[in-house]
Amino acid sequence: MKRIATLALLTLTFSLSAMEMREEEEVSTLVNSYDKATLTEISNELVRIASGEELMGEFDLATLHYKRALKIRESIGLKSHKSYASILYLSSSAQFQAGYICEAAVAAKDASLEFAKHGLDKFQAKAMTDHITYGKVCAQVAMK
Repeated sequence: MKRIATLALLTLTFSLSAMEMREEEEVSTLVNSYDKATLTEISNELVRIASGEELMGEFDLATLHYKRALKIRESIGLKSHKSYASILYLSSSAQFQAGYICEAAVAAKDASLEFAKHGLDKFQAKAMTDHITYGKVCAQVAMK
């Protein structure tokens, strides 16, 4: 099963690079081709790749991979899982670093709300702090 997940991830990454399909079509194709366990593995691998891309300063690519991981999780019914909140929070940081300031503010707020649903107060507070910080920067940028 891990080999299938790796092949699916390589296909997804290749199509990302080649811009062969839109994001929705890519995720839809994966969801129609693999079971929930394999899709969860693919999502986890996308998060690992995004994390590495952040370390290399590739924030645009990291943002895209986090978004794909989130879409996969949504499509298999894991939006209410705490891992979704974590990925959403990671995505907000990458978005901010990539210059998608206002989108980062929204993602941080959404992550904060999701953390609160799971009683993860420490993470909820951190995400809300980032939401406020990103929101202030967003407002400043919008005024220019």
